[in-house]
Amino acid sequence: MIRSINQYSYYSIQPNFQGKNPIDLNYILQKRSNLLPPRVLEKAQELVDKNVKPLPTLEDVHKDAYSYLLKCQSLDEVRMYFPEFSQIKNAESAFVRNTGNIKKLKENGYLNNGFTLKILQDIWANLKTKDEIAKEMGLKNRSGLSWILDKINLVNFKPNYRMLIMSSNPITHAKISEKTTAWNKAHPDIMKAKNKHAAQFCKTPEYRNAQSKLMQEYDKVHPERRQKIGLFLSAVWEKIPEVKIAMSKFSQQQKPFVQSVIKKNIEGKPLTDIEKRIYRSFYKKFWKENPDALIKYRQACKTVQNEHKNNYKLDK
Repeated sequence: MIRSINQYSYYSIQPNFQGKNPIDLNYILQKRSNLLPPRVLEKAQELVDKNVKPLPTLEDVHKDAYSYLLKCQSLDEVRMYFPEFSQIKNAESAFVRNTGNIKKLKENGYLNNGFTLKILQDIWANLKTKDEIAKEMGLKNRSGLSWILDKINLVNFKPNYRMLIMSSNPITHAKISEKTTAWNKAHPDIMKAKNKHAAQFCKTPEYRNAQSKLMQEYDKVHPERRQKIGLFLSAVWEKIPEVKIAMSKFSQQQKPFVQSVIKKNIEGKPLTDIEKRIYRSFYKKFWKENPDALIKYRQACKTVQNEHKNNYKLDK
């Protein structure tokens, strides 16, 4: 669920952003690897696999991956070592008409033989923003520069990748945190509306099915998560034996096919999608008919969580 929003659309990166800690490579590879350029993804995965400590920030990994770009002397050399930029054009051949921003850049000596190489190095190796580059060149805003970059076929980052880089750096992450908190406090009505909208979306069958598949895939790679959940629930039920007895009596009153699903789950056997719905329906019905038991269960969960905060801390 969306907890906070701001003009940076940060919630599209990390929905539960609290501004406490920068995003590390483990989180990025688990949840945002689709945003990373292949070259950066490969280096980041290598570092995590080698269990390098401390892990560098995504910004460090990116700059390392594209450091050789700064040593390239020509576009031909760039294309040789960086196939992802094979379609990039020389600025002199890309712009024939001298109008608008093109005329201004040519008059200022920017659209020369080294323009494309410098732009490529600034954006991909030095991580300069379009706003910074546009200001250096005397353009009014980034819009004019974006048109120029399209004309020379410059490959840009995927949406939100730059924000991900900023979020992995302690300094820029702190700035985002400060601005996010201030913006959210200043717009409580928008926050409320966004949270309500997110809560409604989370209830849709499509969303639940998608989340279920993601968790199933995650559990295959990280079986320790299910083990932690099992230990946690065992500790919870030990706190409330009276609720456990009440639920056992309640299950005996259910139809045979419901009882078979409950037994199957207790034995640790995987449930089908239909059986999972039956199992959830059983719990929902029990809590509805036994509200006092639900209160005790929730309190037991909090107690166990506080007693064993580190032991039962889950990654997802």
